[in-house]
Amino acid sequence: VAAAYGEPATVDPVNTASVPSGWAVQVASSPKQSEAQALLDETSKQAPSVLADAVGFTVAFEKGGVTYYRARFGFGSKTAASKACNALKKKKIECYAVHQ
Repeated sequence: VAAAYGEPATVDPVNTASVPSGWAVQVASSPKQSEAQALLDETSKQAPSVLADAVGFTVAFEKGGVTYYRARFGFGSKTAASKACNALKKKKIECYAVHQ
């Protein structure tokens, strides 16, 4: 019976722990992780009061065989993420709130 289920999937604790769950505000996407991180840093500098309590992070995804990195800030609720994104848009920073 155990063989029918196979081996349990392994989890990378470092990468798993580094991606907050809940709601996020995505501000950019880039084919280079360093660029995505730089965009997070720049956005933090442009809107420090809006992002003071947010956690910046990147998330890799693949599209058309190419790996891209999403630049996101984590929030605890949909309301907080939406409020932050609206404040960023007032500062001419494109973004959208997303559940992850």
